[in-house]
Amino acid sequence: MRPSLTRRVAATVSLAAVLGLLPAQIAQGARPTPKVGRSVTALGFDACEAPTTQTMRAWRDSPYTVVGIYIAGDNRACKSERLTREWVATVHAQGWDFLPIQVGLQAPCTTSKKPGRIDPARAAEQGVADANDAVDRAAALGFKPGSAVWFDMEAYDNRNIACRDAVLNFVSAWSDRVRVRGFVAGYYSSLDSGIRDMIEAVGTRSVPDAVWYARWDNLAVTTGDGALPDGYWRNRRVHQYTGNVAETYGGVKITIDRNAVDGPVGVL
Repeated sequence: MRPSLTRRVAATVSLAAVLGLLPAQIAQGARPTPKVGRSVTALGFDACEAPTTQTMRAWRDSPYTVVGIYIAGDNRACKSERLTREWVATVHAQGWDFLPIQVGLQAPCTTSKKPGRIDPARAAEQGVADANDAVDRAAALGFKPGSAVWFDMEAYDNRNIACRDAVLNFVSAWSDRVRVRGFVAGYYSSLDSGIRDMIEAVGTRSVPDAVWYARWDNLAVTTGDGALPDGYWRNRRVHQYTGNVAETYGGVKITIDRNAVDGPVGVL
């Protein structure tokens, strides 16, 4: 953890002590958090395309019980055209839980090649629009209020102050709107950019209810790895610990990212 981040976290914890709040409380948004409908502690995976229902059944032989599905966002690498309400119901009946993901507008200074970018002058407005789209699409797939929906913010150059502020304004507005709609606001990003900036924002602005941090260290844990301050987003974390690996179960091979889940999922 860099020195400036350490000082800011310490200052936030001091403020929490004055207000009589636990760090976990101030790290779950400035607005009231909707009740989490379902939370799990398990291993999960995500793949670019939603696998077939037959593949998902074959993968019940795997150690995974949670699957990330890309439900919304024009910046998705794969559009997951087979992802329907019927697909979700069938796979859920097989015993799977879900992390519904939106790949919406990205940081103006993103290091990815995704074309859709946040307009700093309209960041909050765009955050609300993306939140409405995420919730609408989740609901169309059968997910109920209390479900977590996750925004995927790819890595960006957070040394660019204007860019960082645009991201924070966007994500704060996105999170608040998701909460207003009765869903739980989750946020995925790189530990070194989006998650680091969100940690620094705790206590100063509205932040997501749960975080999903990308740190490919091969440690299938959500605590004890030094990634997040103790108490922040407690039991509301997902750790993407390995990416782009091929695994075979039930005779079917998929290329996946691996995740350790200790937090909210979709509710059907």
